This record gives sequence, C-alpha cells and structure tokens, in this order.
Amino acid sequence: MQINEDKLPIKYVLGIEGDLPNYPTSFDILLAEIKLCVRMPDRHKGNFTLHALKTYRFPETTEEHLLESISELTDLDLVEPLNTTHGKESWKIKTNPFE
Repeated sequence: MQINEDKLPIKYVLGIEGDLPNYPTSFDILLAEIKLCVRMPDRHKGNFTLHALKTYRFPETTEEHLLESISELTDLDLVEPLNTTHGKESWKIKTNPFE
C-alpha cells in the first residue's frame, strides 16, 4: 500500500484535519490506517479493529461516531467487514483512494 501525496486532500497536506469539525471523518480514519500499513507493512496488512481505533488512534472520539464513519467507508466500498461480533469488530481496507 502506498500514498500518493498528489491525491491527498489539502487538509492532510497542511496537517489541519484534527482542527476541523467532525474530526475524525471517515477519510481521516482511513488515511490513519493506510499510514500504518505504509509504515509497518508486515504488521498492518490493511486490517483494523474498532478496539484499536478507540484505544490508540482516536481515544477522544465516541464509539458511535467511529462506527458511523466506518459505515460510510463500507457504503463507499472502501472497506469490508471481517468480524461483526460485538467487541471484536474488524474491517479490511479494499481500496486505497490515496494511491
């Protein structure tokens, strides 16, 4: 997985996404996960869990907001659910819009 900086929205280039309303948006979450895949490809193979999002990446965000954002990504066919068991929710990145 790669990131093409020419395809990044300007808010990511400027680094201001955290200051904008509704942070994290669905694309903020997706980009954070893609960056992990780029940084550690052997460990992060495009899968992510709700637990990791709540605990490590976006601890200040409600679970409801995270689930709504991930639902948007699923509707856009960018991610697919791997596990829907309560407490073990996980998804796989299908398409990287920033590549």
